[in-house]
Amino acid sequence: MTAILKSTAIALVAMTTTATAESYNANHFFAERHSMVRGPYVEFAEKVAKETGGEVKFTVFSAGSLLPPASSLQGVRDGVAQVTYHAGTYTPSELPIANLVGNMAFYNTDPLVMAFASTEFGLTNPEQQAEWKANGVVFGGGYSTSEYFMQCNTPIRTLEDMKGKRLRMAGGAWSRFAEFVGAVPVSIPSSEMYTGLDAGSLDCAVAAADALDSFSLKDVVTDLNTLAIGNYYAGFEWGYNVPFWQSISAENRRVLFNQMAYYLGQHRIEFDKDVEKAVTSAQNAGMTVTEADATLKNALAEFVVADEAVLIKTAKERGVKDPETILTSFKATIDKWDALLANVDRHDPDALAQLARAEIYDLLDEKTYGVD
Repeated sequence: MTAILKSTAIALVAMTTTATAESYNANHFFAERHSMVRGPYVEFAEKVAKETGGEVKFTVFSAGSLLPPASSLQGVRDGVAQVTYHAGTYTPSELPIANLVGNMAFYNTDPLVMAFASTEFGLTNPEQQAEWKANGVVFGGGYSTSEYFMQCNTPIRTLEDMKGKRLRMAGGAWSRFAEFVGAVPVSIPSSEMYTGLDAGSLDCAVAAADALDSFSLKDVVTDLNTLAIGNYYAGFEWGYNVPFWQSISAENRRVLFNQMAYYLGQHRIEFDKDVEKAVTSAQNAGMTVTEADATLKNALAEFVVADEAVLIKTAKERGVKDPETILTSFKATIDKWDALLANVDRHDPDALAQLARAEIYDLLDEKTYGVD
């Protein structure tokens, strides 16, 4: 009888422990195999749990299984997720400043520079910080895709080839570029690129070339043009729910800072590896890789100069005060990181993490950031 009571008591303690142990939700709409999920979310969650002694445990939901892409900002604000990735172009009205700087994708197309620059800007610029706060988000860190390329089921070589072509674009500046060269921008989620190319409703998907594998585009793409049509970094890789952030200890916030500093660089290394692997595999399967001719390169250069005025006008229409000053600040941050990253091993995640901590995260106060 004593043994039965003892085992029952042990079971009750176990049930109580399970019931009270809190697991938080981490949301990303890319698949788990993607470089922006498997490191910055799956491995990140494991390391955070270990470094916090189990006090902060994330359950990772990927591929839109918790929140669809357009709902991630609202979802983290409302506490459906405690941390999420968010692509800023889904919410231009709510995040006009994030979209203003996110549309500067042609100013510098170095993905590593843009990942670090967007992170520092998002963490430190007062206007951008006010925008995060107004949307119920504690910004944790940025990201950048690799360069966007045209991945097509028809050859694209010249400006004339672009006329009337239906291009999947990420919205914003990318859609304006399509219109500038006489193409037709089509705004659909990345998850629908394969279907569009396969069904013929798209001629090209403009996205990072890892999509040849991660979205199986190599099965429907015959031509890849290496003209770098910007890269995508709008929004955030880690945005935290405010009550969650404020409920955890300052020591655990520092753990999050340190892990974000690591995966900021790590995801860039892995992303580029995935691109190289995907392009090589698709070439071996018969895909043609080609360069744009001078007419198309010149058209892109002309667009970059002309589009800044459009950016400023659009931002003002969305209520952004003095967008010119914001862009000047962002450009200075980009230029700073262009110089800093010239002096570090870009293939060493530990060296990149050390730089991210020294120049960004170690300068934040874990006792007050996102709390005051």
